[in-house]
Amino acid sequence: MIARQTRSVVVLFLAMIVGLSIAQTSGILSLPVAAYTLGVKSLAINTSSDATPVLQAEPGSKNMNAGSYAQFEISVANVGPANVLLVAKGIPDQSIAFFTPQNGIANPNFNSIFTLAASPSAPIGNYSITVVALVGGQEISTDVSLQIASAQTNSTLIIPASSSLSVKVETDQSYYEPNGTVNIRGVVMDSTGSAVPDAALSIQVDGPSGSELATLTNVVTDTVGVFQTYLTIPLSTSSGSFTVFAAASKAGYTSATAHTNFLIGSSSTSSVAILQVFSTDTTNATAALFSPGQTVLIWVVLQNIGAPIQGVIWIQILDPRGTPVSIQLQVSTLATNGIVKVAFGFSPTANAALGVYNANALVSDKLISEGGTFLANANTQFVLEG
Repeated sequence: MIARQTRSVVVLFLAMIVGLSIAQTSGILSLPVAAYTLGVKSLAINTSSDATPVLQAEPGSKNMNAGSYAQFEISVANVGPANVLLVAKGIPDQSIAFFTPQNGIANPNFNSIFTLAASPSAPIGNYSITVVALVGGQEISTDVSLQIASAQTNSTLIIPASSSLSVKVETDQSYYEPNGTVNIRGVVMDSTGSAVPDAALSIQVDGPSGSELATLTNVVTDTVGVFQTYLTIPLSTSSGSFTVFAAASKAGYTSATAHTNFLIGSSSTSSVAILQVFSTDTTNATAALFSPGQTVLIWVVLQNIGAPIQGVIWIQILDPRGTPVSIQLQVSTLATNGIVKVAFGFSPTANAALGVYNANALVSDKLISEGGTFLANANTQFVLEG
């Protein structure tokens, strides 16, 4: 059931692809302005260390007007090779917040930019925002102070409105052996990017043939929107690629799903996961604020732990109104046990809508027109300011 729900994530994207010939003539679909593969690297081993991680946010406080933006630099230090996943709690109403990037591997450090955009009608006042890092399964947090003053009267900032949830799920490793223990963990957020406590999770693990290995229920997010649960792999489990589906729900919100993969032994099929999606400028400096006419590079980092394939990497960019303004693709060889990093360039026009843009990344095993299937999806956000 969860697997079927997950497919709804790409319904809009599939609708755009079905109209391929129309999109090509209108300029919505194009080859990447700047898309290139940086090569295949050794697969990172995601393990936690005995070191005590340190989370910092700089500066500790900021003032901003409603209808504008504020940014904080986030760093996680003193970490061995470990997964890092960021989330924030206490985002003001009529605002939206996101991290660039939201997740990655610290070895030994991890850096991100925390961006908060407040609409012109955001409530004026002082706010304490908690930034939480899930580091190798360990939660650490720090607070920042934000003061929202009077609105900018000339602001045309658009904040997407939605009552939907979003969920991110990961496992502590990519490979396991029978009788091993899988730590399944992640975060649940609302449409503002704020952590959602007390959200219910239903987690289903499917085997290579689609048969159900396990269903985990009674999983609930804690006060900072984090969930963790464990699965012991039966000794009789066969080799292959396994998929973890997570469905999050809470009263008053539209539910959300996400999935990730892990491998037992080897696999005769591909098993692709998007490790990161984030934005930079053309000098490859991490950035989340851009101006009309400035080129935005959207980076997609992915790994294939299964059989090698000639995959197709897609990027769909939606403007603040939810209108698709760019769809790009890149065909790339996804080798076994490798990480591929690809960049897509997007240059908004001078009259482009100002506000928060969404960049949705997807990976398919071939072109959809040739019967391809989407294997993974993830997203990031960036801001276009006047």
